[in-house]
Amino acid sequence: MKVLIVEDSIFVQKLLTKLIVDHIPACEIQVANNGEQGYNLFTEFQPDLITTDLLMPGLNGQEMLRKIRETNRHVKIIILSADIQKTTKEEVELLGISGFLNKPLTAEKATTMIELIQAACHAE
Repeated sequence: MKVLIVEDSIFVQKLLTKLIVDHIPACEIQVANNGEQGYNLFTEFQPDLITTDLLMPGLNGQEMLRKIRETNRHVKIIILSADIQKTTKEEVELLGISGFLNKPLTAEKATTMIELIQAACHAE
């Protein structure tokens, strides 16, 4: 399974990478620092699943998601964001996401993240 992590925090990038590799060692992981880099890696890497932040400089997660959905309706996307506005969550849900978790990433949310990734793996 190919996973793309789009996150501007190096700490969260490393945390998610370790979390995923520890629980799903067969994953191939690529990391992007913002939405623009994430979109470019999406087209090159063709991931099965994307975890993305929403609040990033430049092209934010929502804009990246819209661009991805213009060409691909099937890639699984899990949002991990500090943006807790109800309207934001509703907007990204309309774009077809597999899950939405609020930051910070606690141990409980990390478990949920792994369950969402494993469910996305088995949904194919």
